[in-house]
Amino acid sequence: MEADALPLEPMTDGVITIRSPEEADVARLIAGRDEEWRRWLGPGDDDPRPTACITVAGEVVGWVDYETDQDYLRAGEVNIGYNVFVPHRGHGYAARAMALLIKHLARCTSFDTATLLIDLDNSASLGVAARTGFVVQDAAPRDHNLYFKRTIRVEMP
Repeated sequence: MEADALPLEPMTDGVITIRSPEEADVARLIAGRDEEWRRWLGPGDDDPRPTACITVAGEVVGWVDYETDQDYLRAGEVNIGYNVFVPHRGHGYAARAMALLIKHLARCTSFDTATLLIDLDNSASLGVAARTGFVVQDAAPRDHNLYFKRTIRVEMP
């Protein structure tokens, strides 16, 4: 998390809530990994600490995160990652969580741009990018990935 970022307060859109992870969430975050998760994200950390857990009716159904330590990021940019556990995929939770995280970033940090790096074969994540306002930055994939960006801002009602 950025040094001047405010802590993540629970945020909801009426369907999902994102909240800071708790110690009790670690086992659930690890148990939620499947072969598709490993394909896109690798083996994972033994002590996962994402920015936020995604919950529905109090149950952790996935996570959303941002990072700043990728060499392709410019000043003011963050890269966003997310995962929704198998039984909860296909309900739009990743897009909803990303929208809430972007609101948090707009209100509580100085970041101005969110990025995504998505494998060309990851059709579900490509759909999330399209639904959340990300735009492809280069026509050709890099290492079988597409690079997306969008401005971080709070939408006016």
